[in-house]
Amino acid sequence: MGLTSIYAEVEIPQDPNFFHYTRGRFIRDGACEMVGRSISFNVDELAIVAASAVGAKACVRFEKYPDGMYNKAFGLTMDNGVQVVAKLPNPNAGRPHFTTASEVATMEFRGPRCERVGAEYIIMEKVSGVLLDSVWSSMRLDHRFSLTKTIAEYQEAWMKASISHFGSLYFAEDLAGVSHAPLHDGFSDKKFAVGPSTGREWFDAGRATVEFDRGPWPSLEEYLAAIGHREMSCVNNVAQLPKSEIALYGPGTYQPTRKKKLKAIESYLSLIKYICPAGLSIASPCLWHSDLHAENIYVDPDAPTKIVGIIDWQSTEIAPLFYHARQPYFLDYDGPQLHGLERPRLPDNFKALGTDAQNEANALYAKQALAALYRTLIYKSNRGLYSSLEYQQTASFDLLLLGRNLLVDGEAAYLARIVELESEWADLPGVGESQYPFRFLDGEKEEVERDVNGSLLGMQAMQSIRESLGDLFPEQGIVRPDQYDEAKYALSQAKEFIIGEFARNEEEKIAWREAWPFDD
Repeated sequence: MGLTSIYAEVEIPQDPNFFHYTRGRFIRDGACEMVGRSISFNVDELAIVAASAVGAKACVRFEKYPDGMYNKAFGLTMDNGVQVVAKLPNPNAGRPHFTTASEVATMEFRGPRCERVGAEYIIMEKVSGVLLDSVWSSMRLDHRFSLTKTIAEYQEAWMKASISHFGSLYFAEDLAGVSHAPLHDGFSDKKFAVGPSTGREWFDAGRATVEFDRGPWPSLEEYLAAIGHREMSCVNNVAQLPKSEIALYGPGTYQPTRKKKLKAIESYLSLIKYICPAGLSIASPCLWHSDLHAENIYVDPDAPTKIVGIIDWQSTEIAPLFYHARQPYFLDYDGPQLHGLERPRLPDNFKALGTDAQNEANALYAKQALAALYRTLIYKSNRGLYSSLEYQQTASFDLLLLGRNLLVDGEAAYLARIVELESEWADLPGVGESQYPFRFLDGEKEEVERDVNGSLLGMQAMQSIRESLGDLFPEQGIVRPDQYDEAKYALSQAKEFIIGEFARNEEEKIAWREAWPFDD
């Protein structure tokens, strides 16, 4: 009996919500955003192939997990008790084939192989254990220390892979006819290769519609230059410049133009040879999980210091270590941040504090201690990662990082930094005897100063809206479905307030209404 006839007896519910984004509503361009997160697939065929992949005869339960921004995931339970997860990328996840092909290869390179189903499906056995997010707050401090140490060891192991190019990881067989490079000249297993980058910054904000070099690249300078040329191509070719998510721009604050963005990008490209980090240990290509928060880590519920799985390798990029380096998100906390190998301290007046204040101080101390432990661990056993975190405190890193997103934001601040560099030029790592290469005409420095001040004013205005709306503010452009009408009304009131605050005439009122980032 064939698979199809076996499954003809099993009825899978055809829920329309399987195919659409249901976790929230988009404040702006809702129809377009939903199209980018809607997929069409055959539920019955997916169940059949999933069951076949794990040696089952039938799928007896098919349920949708909460939507991700770039994919949909479903939990499937088979008649033999095996549970699997089926993951399908949304149209906004990246280039068809490449996004899924790279994720599958990355998961095998970093752990057990997952069975693939079709070009745009991944079927994987459900990770055992529970989310770290569900147990972290109740874990003993020594258990948190132990788990933090384990993550540091994982990162040390990730750094040991020798990789030849920047881009993303694939099975070589998935890159036929596409530019690619061996994983490493001396790597004995030839099934892996480095191909085009699937990182989010190569597709978001309209970049997916523009043609430019997506890699792979053999050197750091070529990779960094490709970022600049990517941003330049997009500024020149997108139909409309993306609206900022961090600032309100319009008359009276700052008004972005393609010309200003291109000037900043040209400055970035001119700077690359002067600001590349000198140490190879922090500049080498690395395959890294860049989103280590507590909802991507599974632990053993009976032994929560034991990690049983790390999920969500979608859009993983082989990038310089100094871009990847970050303490795991689950170690983040609100409060004074420690620097270098600084150790936490209780307040000098701790004994004089009331009970509630002492409890707060102890809680902060425990969180700071975990962050300090992480830095101490990597300082002792993973000096390249520690050096990358230190490099991130430099002006050179700021200039490289800000250059990655000039299509969307930051050109005013970037040009202001270029002006300031004249007095700091000799401090940059690759300057040598070179002279400051930038020239500004009469009045240009004053314009740059006006622009950066206007940009700061726009960021302050956005922050004031965020604070006044509270939970109604659309982070990432989304609100809960039940909040939509209330949020739209609150944003319309905020718009009128901003227009009254900054617009000096009818023309500027019209300009603000056109620039408002929360309307279609």
